[in-house]
Amino acid sequence: MCHANLLIEFDVANKNCFYIGGPNGSGKSALFAAMNMGLGGRGSDSERGNNVQAYIKDGTTQAKITITLTNEGLNALPEYDELISIERTINRTASKYTIRNIKVNTHKYKMERVVSTKKSDVDSVVTRLNIHLTNPAFWMSQDRSRSFLANFKPSTVYKLYLESTNLENIRQSYNRFAESIDHSAELVTAKSEEIANEKRKLKRAQESRVLQLKLEKDRNLLASYRWKFLFCRVRDYDNNIMLNKKKQEVHKKLHKEVKDAYYKNRTERSEVQKKLQELRDEVEVQDEEIKESRADVDNLRKIVNDLKHEIKMSESQMRRKKVEIMLIRKEIAKAQKQLREALGKFGHEELTKKLAEAEDKRESLNIEIEEIEHVQLKALRKKYEKLTKELRNEEEEKFNTRGKIATLRRTIEQDQKILRSMKATKKNDVNKFGPYMSEILTEIDHRSSQFKQKPKGPLGKYVTLVEPKWACATEECFKNIANNFLCCSQEDAATLRKIFDILKIPSNDRPTIVVSRFTGIKYEDLQQPGYQFKTLYRTLAFSDVDVHNAIIDKSNCEQFLLIEDKTAAMKLMGCDDPPKYAVKAYTPDASQIFANGLHSQYRFYSSRGKRAVGLFGVNQKQVDEETLEQELEAANRELIRLENHDIKLIEKTLRELTMERSTIKSTIDKLDKKTRELQYERVKIDRNINDWKADMTQCANTEQVDNINDALGELQEKLSILEEEAYCIQDKLDELDEKFQPAIKTKNESEKNYVELQQEVKGYAAQTLSFQKQLRKLDEDGEAGKNRLDKLKSNEDELYHDEARLKSERDEALNIVEKEKVTIERPRREADPPDLSEFPSTKDARKKIIEMHKAISRDAAECGDTVTIGSVKEFKENLKKLRESCRMLEEVVEEMQTVHNGRLKAYPTLKKYTELKVTDKFKELLAIRGHFVGGLEFDHEKENLNVNVHSTKEKDALAGKEYSSTDEDEDDEQEFYKNGKPKKKRSKKTKKKPVCDLKGLSGGERSFVTAALVMSLWEVMEQPFRMLDEFDVFMDMMNRKLVMDLLVEMATKKFPHNQFIFFTPQGIKELNRVDGLQIFEMEKVRD
Repeated sequence: MCHANLLIEFDVANKNCFYIGGPNGSGKSALFAAMNMGLGGRGSDSERGNNVQAYIKDGTTQAKITITLTNEGLNALPEYDELISIERTINRTASKYTIRNIKVNTHKYKMERVVSTKKSDVDSVVTRLNIHLTNPAFWMSQDRSRSFLANFKPSTVYKLYLESTNLENIRQSYNRFAESIDHSAELVTAKSEEIANEKRKLKRAQESRVLQLKLEKDRNLLASYRWKFLFCRVRDYDNNIMLNKKKQEVHKKLHKEVKDAYYKNRTERSEVQKKLQELRDEVEVQDEEIKESRADVDNLRKIVNDLKHEIKMSESQMRRKKVEIMLIRKEIAKAQKQLREALGKFGHEELTKKLAEAEDKRESLNIEIEEIEHVQLKALRKKYEKLTKELRNEEEEKFNTRGKIATLRRTIEQDQKILRSMKATKKNDVNKFGPYMSEILTEIDHRSSQFKQKPKGPLGKYVTLVEPKWACATEECFKNIANNFLCCSQEDAATLRKIFDILKIPSNDRPTIVVSRFTGIKYEDLQQPGYQFKTLYRTLAFSDVDVHNAIIDKSNCEQFLLIEDKTAAMKLMGCDDPPKYAVKAYTPDASQIFANGLHSQYRFYSSRGKRAVGLFGVNQKQVDEETLEQELEAANRELIRLENHDIKLIEKTLRELTMERSTIKSTIDKLDKKTRELQYERVKIDRNINDWKADMTQCANTEQVDNINDALGELQEKLSILEEEAYCIQDKLDELDEKFQPAIKTKNESEKNYVELQQEVKGYAAQTLSFQKQLRKLDEDGEAGKNRLDKLKSNEDELYHDEARLKSERDEALNIVEKEKVTIERPRREADPPDLSEFPSTKDARKKIIEMHKAISRDAAECGDTVTIGSVKEFKENLKKLRESCRMLEEVVEEMQTVHNGRLKAYPTLKKYTELKVTDKFKELLAIRGHFVGGLEFDHEKENLNVNVHSTKEKDALAGKEYSSTDEDEDDEQEFYKNGKPKKKRSKKTKKKPVCDLKGLSGGERSFVTAALVMSLWEVMEQPFRMLDEFDVFMDMMNRKLVMDLLVEMATKKFPHNQFIFFTPQGIKELNRVDGLQIFEMEKVRD
């Protein structure tokens, strides 16, 4: 406007506060406007012109403004270097911009480069650097300062507050943002409706396309059907010919089956006839056995009857003897009575009495002795013998049970060993020869350098059994050799023993070490039995020569025969001339038979139920682990039962029988002793009787007494003979009883055997009837088979004739097809002749062709315009893009709505925080003067901001004053920040309120309060530039100096990172010079 060329260089590296002074007309306001417009501001913002062209100096055509900005700090633009130069050239018709990037090297040399000439890029730089060109608090022009000081109304101040803090722009931007969201949502809805319409169009197009494709496909299919149908007649003949051939094959197969069944029937009949004949022979033999059994039964019955007769005769004799003994005893008693009477006549009454008593006592003793000896003792001895026999039986049972227990324990131990070996074998197959074999072999491989020659073992690893049925015998023979190791020297054997020590193998599990030189030469010319005998050596295969030699040396297995039948083996090895070089023989169950020879004795050792565990060869049948565990569990249960039940029961029975036998033995001894005592007493009585008789005889008639005594002697002798005979008869009866029971038992067994033989014969009769029935059934089946064979032969001839007829008719059908092919066009993909493997039958094909004709006619009538695949594909792609764009719009709208809701939620807090911060800062600045009291009162509903400040020196300055206000400040406020011309005011209604404006203050005080308010607004906003033009026009000297010093202090100390530029027309010599302050004096250039 007034400068042809003006250059201001701010020392931004060291200063941030700049005072520009000069009288009116020196161009301060022009400089202020140039800085605003140079960064893209409007000409009307500085109140010096309505547009930027008004700022061109008179007499010139353009104006150029160049502003250089430092590119440092948090908001620095990364795409620019240290400095950014913005140049604006204003012409009479337009203006243009130029952005230059300035790079400063180490020598302070500047290199410029034009980056852009777009206004939008200038706006981007200004926005990034947070420069607000329209904010009146930061660009306080001269006219704005004066208008603001002149019109300090609450609504105007509130407007300034909103503009300065950007709260109004934020609110308006939120409203615009909400409108944009609503508009975007409407666009999304419209897009969705458009997508729905497009989907319907696509669906219709796809349906049309599908219908067209179906129609085309049906037409092609119809053409294909018609072409193939032409060959259906030939196919039918081919099928019939093929069916005829299949029938012929079936007939041949059936003929063969029927023929085989007929021959099988004849074979079975022969077998049944043979079995029937064998059964008849068996029946003849059985009849002979029945006759023999019948004879035995008759013989045994005769023996039993004879024994019964003898027993009856002996019992009769025993009864007669007892009667005779009884009569003799009566006669003896009569003779003794006569003797006593005879002796009593001679005065021997006392002796007679004693003699009678003695004889009675002797008689009772005889009866008692007889009872004990022939009744009690005899019964007890029989029972004793029976118990002794039972004890022997129980002892034998106990011995047998002990043997079973020992056998079970050996079996359990063997099975447990096998089970452990199997579990170890699962980890490594070589562990079947011992639980530590894999570890030993691993250690041998690890220490192989310590051996002269690597040991070979276990030996069983090198042996393979050719015939698995001899596995048990082979394992029995090699049980002590299979786990051996072969070393070539004693040093290697010692090294191997050290390995055993390192592995801490128990002595019982350590393999035997065989030391033998490794020659690599196999033994030949072995002494073996003849080749007509199978030997153990010939059933083995050896994979190592040295192992072969060692096993020959250790076992002599070439001299062990293998014989399947145990009886044949015993007969062969027990004869006087066993096979040469045969030492012993094995049976499949590992029984051993030693040969009878000059240096050996025939011996047979039966197998103890050992089983093979699969040591030799992969083809050997391994023991099933689960089965073995079940058998082991059953054996343990059986062992527990035998030990805890059977053996204890036997021992209990033994104890009871032993105790009972001891009791009977004690009773027998007691009775024997009693018998001896009674016999001794009887001898004494006999002596007394004889003495008394002798005494009485001497005094009596000798002849009469002698006669009586002689008679008594004869009777007693006769009694002894009769008693002896009775004893003999009783012994005979006992003997007969002992023979009778076994005879009865034998007779019963023989009768039972006879009955069983008769039942078998009856069974044979039933079998004979069954065989005869089978023969009849086989004869009937044979006859039916023969008839069926004849019928099949007849059918086969008919099939041959049908085949010839069908082939002739097929040739005729081929000729017809060749003629009709001329009238029908062959489809492109069909062969000649076509493949009819999946084509329906002729009847179904004819029906299908008719249906397709009708369907094609109907679809052709319904089908509209032609729709191509490309159009459908293009439509789908467009619809996909439309969906994607709609989906993205929906996501953007949702995200925008979320952001908007968050901003609306945070806006009241921001508004309140800004209000509090501005109020606090305003009070803090007022306190600097010391005599100002007041603050800021916000009324957001009415949009008023009352600056309530008064001086404490005044007395009752605020009492009783009136002021006028309106409810709507928008109608009467003076818009100083636009054109400085007040609008027409509406009528006002006066109200009584306390004075809260600044009319009671002096001009300087009002200017100070205004500066304090502006600085408070600076506190809540961040902008790199803060400019005031002629802010001190109404200040007195004291307030002006205070405000100027306050502004300097705030700029240099509180906001050192911002740049402050103050314009003043008054003198600035009294301003305190501090660090960070730079002062410019401008000369007057116009009047």
